[in-house]
Amino acid sequence: MSSDTPFFDRLILHLDGTHAGAMNMAVDQAWLEQSELPVLRVYTWDQPTVTIGYAQSLAKLQDALPEWPVIRRWTGGGVVMHQGDFTYSVIVPASHPWAETPAVESYRVIHGSLAESLSAHGHMGCRLALPEDLVDGPFCFVAPALHDVIRGPVKVAGAGQRRGRLGFLHQGSVQQVRIAEEFWPQWAGKLAREVQVVQELPAKVMERAVELAEKRFSLPQWLAERDDLLS
Repeated sequence: MSSDTPFFDRLILHLDGTHAGAMNMAVDQAWLEQSELPVLRVYTWDQPTVTIGYAQSLAKLQDALPEWPVIRRWTGGGVVMHQGDFTYSVIVPASHPWAETPAVESYRVIHGSLAESLSAHGHMGCRLALPEDLVDGPFCFVAPALHDVIRGPVKVAGAGQRRGRLGFLHQGSVQQVRIAEEFWPQWAGKLAREVQVVQELPAKVMERAVELAEKRFSLPQWLAERDDLLS
């Protein structure tokens, strides 16, 4: 797939606001459950927050984490410190052909497009991490993975992914660079031929997000054991 070819015919660009960690995770899942179109969601955090990957052990990480709220993501990947970073999600419903893209390929093409757009906005030298750049470790931004975005020796973008019967979710963080507001609409235009900008969640998506925040992402048992109160 050429980096100049949009991935999607139509895309919703959700310029979301600031939420607590549980709600941020819940909105992504609610979009995945209910949107008929791919979504690029951009959002911020109401306070410094740590997110851990779906499969990570909280007990093994606890002593190394700062005294911030900790949220378990629905996606994989490592520990991410959210303080002044730029966070986004790419959400693709199961009905869309791109939801079937293999994990390594979807990671490569999303981050390849992101690296090109960052370079075009003044952050020259952004590129995808190669095998010789990789570092093993539980903390996302000190351990580049294959096809993360790096700039020199510094990792500037990483992500966790999830795919299943609902579709495909890519939750990303951009750090160590400054991004202007106009970056996101311009990147969205690179991802899709037609972009629909929204700032307010549809009522049904909001209703489901509130339920998910309460019954999954804010629960101690979800954080510790991936257990929830959803039926």
